[in-house]
Amino acid sequence: MSPAIRRRMRSRIGRGLTFEKVWATIEKNAAEAEKRAAEWEAERKKAATEREAERQKEAAEREAERKKAAAEWEAKLQKEDEQRQKSAAEWEAKLQKEDEQRKKEAAERIAEWEAKLQKEDEQRQKAAAEREAERQKEAAEAEKRAAEWQKIERSIKALNDQMGGLHNSFGEMAEYMVAPGVVDLFNDNGYHITEDVTPNKRIWDENRKKIKAEIDLYMGNGEFIIAVEVKTSLGEKDIEHHQRRLEILREHINKVGDRRKIVGGMAVAALDEAGRKAVLDAGFYLLEPSGDMMTMNVPEDFVPREW
Repeated sequence: MSPAIRRRMRSRIGRGLTFEKVWATIEKNAAEAEKRAAEWEAERKKAATEREAERQKEAAEREAERKKAAAEWEAKLQKEDEQRQKSAAEWEAKLQKEDEQRKKEAAERIAEWEAKLQKEDEQRQKAAAEREAERQKEAAEAEKRAAEWQKIERSIKALNDQMGGLHNSFGEMAEYMVAPGVVDLFNDNGYHITEDVTPNKRIWDENRKKIKAEIDLYMGNGEFIIAVEVKTSLGEKDIEHHQRRLEILREHINKVGDRRKIVGGMAVAALDEAGRKAVLDAGFYLLEPSGDMMTMNVPEDFVPREW
């Protein structure tokens, strides 16, 4: 006990107080202070419990909202896929009908041509020289028509091959959702794209017998080539596969003397925070859906990797 306190106690004792009374008062005050401390601690614990309950409630609400949004997005994708399948079936039926019509018209033309040949053969019998000249002329016309028909058949086959891609949901996502605005997104980041967007760009081997890589969206300008991979969700190896895809593209354009820089992008429909970080850490531009459009989500300090 300090001397000052002792002096005050003696002064009070001198005025009729006893040491025992003073000490009892001190103990009473200490007990009350301890009681108040206990009450404060109880209130603190109660407030902490209430805050934790509120935090858990907010977390549950956020999780419910996330699941709802994911379910709505999945339903939308399913509906769009069903619509694409329906469109593909309708287009295939249309192509089949047109092909049957072309075959019918070809058969009619062949029948007409045979009748014409028969009539001309009767005429050629009158004059050998005239018949030989006419035969050569007809042969040249027939060869020309055959070449044109082969060209038409190749065009039809190419169109059928392209329409077969309508069953690929990734290709459809690239064509209908990502491709329309992808040039504007990269132009906004300073690339000034001058080439048309090429969907499903294929890179063949030297003998053109095997596809070494396929790029969903391919575009560029005089300085850069941009290759974008489109996914509904991000798989475990998708980033690694896209990196390899760009390495193959680098090797390919080097062989033809194209020294432009290559940058990559990934458009992903459903992506969590870990997936976003993985895409950006790999040096890829990240494109994500926002309503009916795609947006580019990259931080201000993002630096794309170049191949």
